[in-house]
Formats: sequence, structure tokens, C-alpha cells
Amino acid sequence: MNASAMRPRHRRPRRAPSSCHAQRGQVIAEYVIVAGILAVMLFATFPGADRSVIALLIKAFRDAWATYSYTLSYPL
Repeated sequence: MNASAMRPRHRRPRRAPSSCHAQRGQVIAEYVIVAGILAVMLFATFPGADRSVIALLIKAFRDAWATYSYTLSYPL
């Protein structure tokens, strides 16, 4: 037998769990909070406004497409 086979194999001591898991949980919580606030801001109508930000964005795209398609309909 060689010398390495006679040595007892020791396991590495366990380290305390790192705080990576706790930090990942905190990041997920922050992401959910920020995403929720953004969703409310985009889809909610505010006092004094008749449409939400998303509705205004959709209207702007429709107006731009109408102008673009009207311009394309001109004969050369």
C-alpha cells in the first residue's frame, strides 16, 4: 500500500451559510416593489388626466402610424 492510501481522509469543515441567499431574497423583494410601482404609474389614471400613460403612448403610436401611412399613400 502506498502512503496516501493509509492517511485518513478528512472532510472539509462546513462553513456557515453565506448571506448570498438572503441578499438574493432582498433583491427579489426590491424588484417586485419597483415593478409594482411602475405598473401602477403606467396603467393608473391620475386626477386631472383623462388617460393613463399607456393609453397616451398607444394613441401616439396610432397617430404616428396614421401619418406615416397617409404619407405613403401619395403617388410619386
